Order: sequence, then structure tokens, then C-alpha cells
Amino acid sequence: MSLSTGMAASVMPTEGAERRKAAAMEEFLVRHPLAAGEGVARLVSADGEEVEVPAQMFDVLHQISAMLARGDGVAISAISRELTTTEAARLLGMSRPTLVRLLENGSIASHRVGSHRRLFLRDVLAFRQRQMEERRKSYEALMWESDALGFTDDV
Repeated sequence: MSLSTGMAASVMPTEGAERRKAAAMEEFLVRHPLAAGEGVARLVSADGEEVEVPAQMFDVLHQISAMLARGDGVAISAISRELTTTEAARLLGMSRPTLVRLLENGSIASHRVGSHRRLFLRDVLAFRQRQMEERRKSYEALMWESDALGFTDDV
């Protein structure tokens, strides 16, 4: 399963022995996390050849094994470093017009290639991270206010 830019690969939901293997791998990765800057993960071939697994790939492997263990399918898509507005909007889970408004008000950096807008992947991912942090802070503030007002989950 090799990918080139714009290509995608998918793994359909697993059953039986394959699902049990994915679950065993997920359990192993949970028991042996790879902390940033600590430890090294390695892949070892049947003939003993080893290669170091970068931390970023280790995290992806962990996520994929968890999905397959649940019986979910997985789709992997190559993303180029420079995105069109359509690609960026899809990555952010929003419409293209909404993204264009964010570009026009400066919320996300972009540049022009001829008459077309382009975004760097790092800028799109940084925006997504900022959005997630803002949502988390808003949620925490709402929970504090809910507690202060005496609201409970009891029914």
C-alpha cells in the first residue's frame, strides 16, 4: 500500500484473528508508550534487521491499531505541504466559503499562486490546534460556571 500525493489507501474493518491481533497490538502500545524524547521504538524483520520508528509514526500506529481493534475501517491519505482551499477546508471540516472568510480576515495565513489561494499545511494545522484549545477553554469555563450555579448531572 504505497501513497503518492493526492492518493489514498484504506483498510476495511477487521474481524476474527486480524481484529484480535490489532487489539493485542493496541494493548501492547498502551502498556509501552513512547514518551517524547524518551525511549526508542524499533521494527524488527523476520531476519533480525531493525529500523527505528519515529515518534510521529509510533503515534499513528497506535491510533490505527486502536481503530482496527474496535472493528473500524481506516483511511490514509497523503497531504501535500501546500494545500488548495478545498483541501484545507476538507481537513478542517468546514465549507470552502467559510475557510475563505477566515483567510480574508487573517485568521489563517495564505498566499497566492497566480490567481489561486494556497495554504501551508503547518498553518492549517496550527489553526486547528488553536481552535481545539479555544473550545477546550470554553468548555472548562462552562463547566466551572455550571458548578458555581449548582447544576449537577443527577437526574
